[in-house]
Amino acid sequence: MMSLKHRAQPIALALAGAALLAVAGCASTDGTGAGGDTPQGTEIYGVEVPFDQDLRDMLPADILEKNTLVFSTDAAAPPRVFVDENGEIAGVIPDMLTALGATLGVEIDLQKNSFDAEVPGVESGRFDSTTGTGDFESRREILDMVDWFGGGYLYLVQAGNPQNIGNEPTDQCGVRIGVLKGTTQEVLVEELNAACEAEGLPPAQMQAFTNVLLSVPLYADRVDVVWESAAAGLQAAKDEPEKFEVAGDVKMNAYLAFGVKKDRPELRDTLQQTLQKLLDDGPYMAIAEHWGQEELAIDYISINSDVRP
Repeated sequence: MMSLKHRAQPIALALAGAALLAVAGCASTDGTGAGGDTPQGTEIYGVEVPFDQDLRDMLPADILEKNTLVFSTDAAAPPRVFVDENGEIAGVIPDMLTALGATLGVEIDLQKNSFDAEVPGVESGRFDSTTGTGDFESRREILDMVDWFGGGYLYLVQAGNPQNIGNEPTDQCGVRIGVLKGTTQEVLVEELNAACEAEGLPPAQMQAFTNVLLSVPLYADRVDVVWESAAAGLQAAKDEPEKFEVAGDVKMNAYLAFGVKKDRPELRDTLQQTLQKLLDDGPYMAIAEHWGQEELAIDYISINSDVRP
């Protein structure tokens, strides 16, 4: 059976929504099944996820030899991925990896790291892939991006919007803005400050956080607004409307992707075709709907935003 293991920090990981996952069978660590039997798939949220030998055969030899795919996550973007009250990693990403691992008959090693360590970790070979990296042209110079989910950001503020944050970024000249370190939002705030200066307005005071839910420093009044991922921000405003609200519109600016080193086309193509199968056959949407993220589901798994096999 696929396992989610952790090595970077002492936190227990488990299959997200374990109570709702009815496991139909388990693949052995050698990928052949006990006694040489074919690995069986699983069932997730009522949808069967069968093992697929043809897709498994597409994997690179080194992955087949160790029978493990290593992924990285910051686990700080609920409900896409987060650490739940039991200290376990939960959300859309762990569920999607559960389905991917069952389809390929491999184990999944999901490691929790800071967001800004993910791309360098793939470059160095520490991880096989990132899990929820925005697909931007600058990143495509380093990684091939297997686009699997919609992505964007929004302005999350305290309930009542005490600073009267509006839809336009320049409304935030001179306020305290929180972002996650290493994200596109960090760059966008720097661009905002250039616009503020051009208009003779004071720059925003940016604070970049690592491995924290941005709603935490917002509620603690360390910042006036956070430029949060769309998934996490919508969830925070929905779950705790007495604390948070969304100011303005969601800014949809990129696909979320599994980022793979550019010299690993076999792995890239295997991930693309496996995710496309999960999308075509139902598990993908079952996962998205379970977490209330169906609006961010996409209709085709592409590579580098627009390159389709």
